[in-house]
Amino acid sequence: MRLKRGAERASCDFCHRRKIKCDRALREKQGQPSCSPCSLRQIQCILDDSDDIRLRRRRRLSNRDGDAQNLNNSNLLPPIYGGETQTISQERLQQPLSSYFPPDTEDSIPSSVDQTPDFSFINTPFELSPESIFFLDQIFMGGDHEGSTEYHEPQIAIDPDLQLPVGGEQTSRNTEGGSSAEALAGSAHQKLWVECNLNKTTFDAALHAYFDLAAVHLPVIMEDAFWKDYHAGRCSSALVYAVACRGIIFTAASDSWDKQQCLALKFRQSFLEARQQAIGKSVIRLDDLEALAIMTNWVYDEARSSPLDTQLGNLFLTHESLVLAALQSQMQDCDAGNTDPLGPLARSEERRRLLFWHVYGFDAFHSLDQNLISRIPDGENEGISRKLPHHDTGSYLDAILSLAITAREMLQVFVTVSTKRNGIKPQDAINMYERLDHWHNLECPVHLRRKRNSKGKLIPPAGNESSKSNFIQPLHCSLLWLLEINCYLQVEACVSRYGMRDGGPFETEMAAHRIELESLRAVKDGMDICQWMKQYSAATGSGSAAKSHSLIDLAPFARDICAGQCFWISERGKMVVRHPTGRQRGVKAGNDQKKKDADEYMKAAKEFRSAVATATSHRDTELLLERLDKEIASFEDLLAQ
Repeated sequence: MRLKRGAERASCDFCHRRKIKCDRALREKQGQPSCSPCSLRQIQCILDDSDDIRLRRRRRLSNRDGDAQNLNNSNLLPPIYGGETQTISQERLQQPLSSYFPPDTEDSIPSSVDQTPDFSFINTPFELSPESIFFLDQIFMGGDHEGSTEYHEPQIAIDPDLQLPVGGEQTSRNTEGGSSAEALAGSAHQKLWVECNLNKTTFDAALHAYFDLAAVHLPVIMEDAFWKDYHAGRCSSALVYAVACRGIIFTAASDSWDKQQCLALKFRQSFLEARQQAIGKSVIRLDDLEALAIMTNWVYDEARSSPLDTQLGNLFLTHESLVLAALQSQMQDCDAGNTDPLGPLARSEERRRLLFWHVYGFDAFHSLDQNLISRIPDGENEGISRKLPHHDTGSYLDAILSLAITAREMLQVFVTVSTKRNGIKPQDAINMYERLDHWHNLECPVHLRRKRNSKGKLIPPAGNESSKSNFIQPLHCSLLWLLEINCYLQVEACVSRYGMRDGGPFETEMAAHRIELESLRAVKDGMDICQWMKQYSAATGSGSAAKSHSLIDLAPFARDICAGQCFWISERGKMVVRHPTGRQRGVKAGNDQKKKDADEYMKAAKEFRSAVATATSHRDTELLLERLDKEIASFEDLLAQ
């Protein structure tokens, strides 16, 4: 963030290092000694530009003339605090924070100092806390970083003004070749949509739909950075195709599924060509890696592609390839480096952090579902600190990260050689439930936590009144709760798969009853979530082209979790019919109670099936519904006997 030569810096040190908007001068006029970013973080707001050689002579003259005091008291310039540490009064620390970052701020975090939910951060970009950033850097970058673990910030080693001649040459080159660069970018973009038999309107709508709907629950790239690179012609074609592929299904385009497959094949072709050109460099562009993260586990229509592309895709476009590429961290912004007249990728540091967050969480839940050993190193064995933000200051991304860490702990306990041979210890299952309870009570942010009323019934999440983002808060809460429910059900799945060791009559039976209790409660909460998710939807288009999308339609992994609960409750209902539980073996219960309970389970199974059916934008939903219909039909046949 360069200043005009001779101009004094008005932003504080924290905002200047992060390159975010600072309202220090405006708030000082209002009598507040700290800017909004520093106030939200409760850190000292310091402006130290004493090492700026451009201003030293000016200040010496001002001090000589005795104008320094008047300068500090005037409204023209903010006071300069030199290198002295400014303390914040206790009254200021206890003052409720009623303001937050402006909507155009690039870096902002939610805050609830008074322990009450604050939805003002809904319209701000996704952000990870400094603790989460430091943890991910240790995982993927080896932890070779300087600075405090509490407020870890990237340091600027060189004064930007000392690079002025280089920047001047860069600006000159951009000015001289600006028209040619824009023309080149425009022709490249036109080639992208022409090769897919799309028009510009449909292609642009697909790109916008991705960020408006598909990326709301699972961000991989920042929207402003993408558009900046896209219009400058810096985006790799693989990333553009990946974004358009994931977004076109949320547009009003006809034959969107066929167009989506075409875009997917173009992504694979572009990505493989980029990897072929990078042979011998052992590097992968950041935007190519983002494209791979977006398209991992995509099911291609192989009838349209060659066998060679299929084999290469199975080798380079897998979940394992994504994890290994992220662990290598050998990414670069541009192949041309400093000689590229278009410059480096926008917000590359923030994009790396977001990509690390996505890969870590995606790998944790994927490995847990598939019962695979993760390639990401164990934090404890590597001496990695797991200090994460306090539950009242964390964001949606922080909550997902902390739950992913818990999921990895489940892998380390349940998916081992010992458990596969001898079964799971009863106490290990109990301890894992205690670990999940600890995450819920202490690590999950307050505004994203599951809450119950006095009767023990789950309370629906509160939506935001803004017409633009009225579905975002319920979406984030519902998806986080479904992931938590999936973790509870995974405990029973692992016990069912590997069995339980004999820990004595008391320990084994207590563990069995605890597993049954937690699974039933989790599925009951899942059914409540599916019911109230129906009242929220996201609309696209206008007029006759308007289209509404359910929250499950926006998040395919939520659809898969609901499908898993449908299978679980159907099997539970079959077990109740064949083997009555203790509640049904009473004298007064008899067959009537068994029939009533079986009907309730059938109702729940159909409720989950109905939720899965709302994911109409995804073609594989039809295959999933066929499997669910077969499961429900077998349950109905058993009831009819």
